[in-house]
Amino acid sequence: MEKTASSIGQNIETPIDQKKYATVLKWSARVGLFSILLTFFIYLSGLISPVIPLDKLPRLWVKNSALLNESFGIETGWGWMNLIFKSDMMAKAALTFLAFVPILCYLTVLPIYIKKKEFAMIFIVILEISILALAASGFLKVE
Repeated sequence: MEKTASSIGQNIETPIDQKKYATVLKWSARVGLFSILLTFFIYLSGLISPVIPLDKLPRLWVKNSALLNESFGIETGWGWMNLIFKSDMMAKAALTFLAFVPILCYLTVLPIYIKKKEFAMIFIVILEISILALAASGFLKVE
């Protein structure tokens, strides 16, 4: 039988940065997933009109995103935010929120590392945030 910390009576303290990261990840992932379900229901139900009607969607799946955006007047990059009050763009916003969860988690633990003067972790966290923000910014394009 393998011995674990709890089976031999040891208490292992979880570091505060890991606790905070996990808490933010848990709650923001729950909020994100709930938002995705809610906005997808709104899209399917037709409560709020979409940019792309649901009945046209299967025929449009074969088109590339540039042609699809052009067909419905959706701006590239972050331009879709201008249509945030359309149900399908609300669902996209919920997905976008979920993509930003890692940045939110990093921003939560960064003050802990600064307070502890853990310079390697500060560097890594700032680098991670910078890379994720740069990727989301739309400045880098692969064609």
